Amino acid sequence: GAYLVYGLATGRLRERLLPIRPRDIVQTVRDTLRLKLAHEDLTTYNAVQKILYIVAILAGLSQVVSGLAIWKPVQFSGLVALLGGFQGARLVHFAGMAVLAGFLVIHVVLALLVPRTLWAMLTGGPVRRSDAPVLAREATR
Repeated sequence: GAYLVYGLATGRLRERLLPIRPRDIVQTVRDTLRLKLAHEDLTTYNAVQKILYIVAILAGLSQVVSGLAIWKPVQFSGLVALLGGFQGARLVHFAGMAVLAGFLVIHVVLALLVPRTLWAMLTGGPVRRSDAPVLAREATR
């Protein structure tokens, strides 16, 4: 939650996830189907990654909203009504969980197809070229 608020407040999410151009989506899908997942610069996302991250964020938000409606349906009766009743809230919650599980599977598979991204994920991000001289100096101290 805090990361999402931080990303929205600083504009980091907008900077990293927008814009998304239809021709970039088509090109990324073509490259992926040909197993040509080029990730020269790990600090930028391709069009499909941007879409998947946006979908995952929205699914996470739906989990929170529908979870509140299921947890306290009397106290959040307006929210329950907005979601089409208790059963509707349950369906939204189930669908959101399915989307997040699918995102996780796709994320892991794609990370395994481009193995050098795994190290960046585990260490908190890739070393940017502009950071390399600074890190080299710090390592020699």
